[in-house]
Amino acid sequence: MLISVLIPAYARPEQLGEALASIAQQDRSLIGEIIIADDSPRAYWDRNQAVIAASGLTDLIDYVPSEPSRGTYPNQWFLGTRAKCDHLLFLHNDDTLCPAALRTLADACMSETDTLVKLWFGRNLIMDEEGRVDPVRGADNDRVYGKTGGARAQPMWQWCLTQSVPPDAFLIARDTYLQHMQGPRDGNVGDWAMMVRLANSGVWARFIDQEVSMYRVQADSVTNAGRGMDVHLYYEFTRQLRVPPEGTALKQVRASRIAPVATIRYARDGDRLHAWKCYVSRDWTWRQRLSRSGVMALMALSMPRALWTWALRNRD
Repeated sequence: MLISVLIPAYARPEQLGEALASIAQQDRSLIGEIIIADDSPRAYWDRNQAVIAASGLTDLIDYVPSEPSRGTYPNQWFLGTRAKCDHLLFLHNDDTLCPAALRTLADACMSETDTLVKLWFGRNLIMDEEGRVDPVRGADNDRVYGKTGGARAQPMWQWCLTQSVPPDAFLIARDTYLQHMQGPRDGNVGDWAMMVRLANSGVWARFIDQEVSMYRVQADSVTNAGRGMDVHLYYEFTRQLRVPPEGTALKQVRASRIAPVATIRYARDGDRLHAWKCYVSRDWTWRQRLSRSGVMALMALSMPRALWTWALRNRD
């Protein structure tokens, strides 16, 4: 079995070096190629190339810088289309693989007996910007995102309800990724959008009860920079997730948590139709409508856009 290890890189040469060092520790018989799509400004290219040259992996690496920048998810989609192996593993340039992670994932894949399973993932440790692992936060992360209990395979709609699949360090069949990777309205929530598309097409995923990666929490997130997370699109995909009757209540809870923020985002963008549809939907509870955020949302929907824009600019 050969795996394409795909690294979307942006402006963090030192952390890219750590990511490559973690790959160098893996079973190299499993690595068919490493593709680095560098979306950094040109000023970072030499530093990233120096890190690559020092990695000991140059014979496996295909380095592709981009100018102009593709953007976060288009850069990942580019990697998917360039990959040649039958299975893919994404590793963000600021994250690292745990020792033997590729072997753990590959063995699970090669021993898979359920033809519906197309994705394999495990637990991820949480580390700070300096690479210090926080075991308490990691355990909390496992609990919040449904990664406790034994290894098991479940339909993606169940994993979506607990948001269990991490944004990288999962193994996925290449054809499955190419089929579901891109949508016309993904914004900067493309990971969630793809998971919903996988769920709606009937894909299953298998959880491996082992740590396979270390996820770095950054104060400055590339995905959420600028306008911030596209919460309104996240809300739309949550609504689009198809679940059987036993999953309806939990899906409703998830949608209700983000509906107030999504309404404000629609209003801020001048999309009054979607804002009103969200506000009058059952995803808003009466408690939320009577809260401060509910009053703010109603003000946003009632004001002329120019006045609402002025209010946003001049708020405390």
